[in-house]
Amino acid sequence: MSIALQEENFVVINVGSSTTTAGIGMHDTNKPPSVSVNMADYNYPIKNNTIVNWKDLEECWHHILFKELNIKKSRNESPVLLTVPVQWTKLEHERITQIFFENFNVPGIYIAPQPLLTLFGCGAVSGIVIDIGSEITDVNVVVDSNVQSQSSFTVPIGGNHFDKYLLELMNKDSKLVEQFTAISDVELDIEFAKFIRESPGLYNVSIGHELNENKVIAELSNAMEELPIESTEELLDEDNPKKVDEEEVGDMPENIEVEYKGHKFTIGSYRHQMSDPLFLPELVNVNSLSLSEAMRLAIMNCEPPEIRPKIWENIVIAGGCCRMPGIAKRIKSEVQLFLPQSDNAGDTQPRQLNFLRIPDYFTVLKEKQYQQYSTWLGAEIVAKLVFMDAKNYISKVDYNESGPSVVHTKTY
Repeated sequence: MSIALQEENFVVINVGSSTTTAGIGMHDTNKPPSVSVNMADYNYPIKNNTIVNWKDLEECWHHILFKELNIKKSRNESPVLLTVPVQWTKLEHERITQIFFENFNVPGIYIAPQPLLTLFGCGAVSGIVIDIGSEITDVNVVVDSNVQSQSSFTVPIGGNHFDKYLLELMNKDSKLVEQFTAISDVELDIEFAKFIRESPGLYNVSIGHELNENKVIAELSNAMEELPIESTEELLDEDNPKKVDEEEVGDMPENIEVEYKGHKFTIGSYRHQMSDPLFLPELVNVNSLSLSEAMRLAIMNCEPPEIRPKIWENIVIAGGCCRMPGIAKRIKSEVQLFLPQSDNAGDTQPRQLNFLRIPDYFTVLKEKQYQQYSTWLGAEIVAKLVFMDAKNYISKVDYNESGPSVVHTKTY
């Protein structure tokens, strides 16, 4: 006989390689997570979406449940919804299930893929999710609440690469190098570059500057003009609060003064170029598809072809770097170079590119500083649904009957 689970006991853990967030009590989903754990404290047990140290990862989850959320292990009444990367296999799911039932004594568990939850958090069931993390960028397509495994791509570029590239650009600024060494008596370091990237109002992601001799600015500008960002056709629902038609990116001076550790430094316009490796991986000596190429291939792999325009209309940017100002406009400008353009739009030709965000009716999470929590919000919503009926999740009764292999018959 299964126990009656209460919303105030529902737990969501959103797994990340750099930061893991969690919270308890799903009666109010319009809230950010109450727990944020720096995975550096646990030796980064997840790298490139792969679990490299189960012991440290289990210690992290144990800390979240019993220290941060104050759950009593002996009488644990809190089922857990765990969000995971799509790359994790049933073998990882089996071990996770075993840990949570045997070591944490949970009454139930539900393991869900992060891209799907990200879309749910933005009010959609189909679309393409771009998750820009600290080490890699994942591109995943979801159609009618089903993750399309054939359309999953990984670009091995993330926030750490942006920091390294910005540091490289700053080291070419002789005035800044001289100023920094004179004040701090040390060379420019990666911490300073990361400080610049994570500080709001210091930069915009650049659009249209010349990355190399083979990429002509005029071609990029023309493409932006020819394919509309907004559509006047029936595809554009102006009353839909989850759609974002344009990013607000303000003008900035060429040079900007930054205060860091009590000292002021002048940073040049090259700061706007820090995310360029995502669109031109060779800048950081990485042999990989660019983000725009990965997006094109991901959507081209979707069948039937008629579904592809709808995917282009539902683009979500997630992950720790999703709040980089201007990143959506840069993605638009890049992918438009690949898209077919014709006066007579066919069934397989996208009529608009559209980015989604957390809907306005989530009066707290709709704010710009909370947009990275779309996956968290989707997980909260799903937890409220699945834990109301034992048929939807893996219960302790299910586990006792079948063991870890229960994930093969009862999962998302």
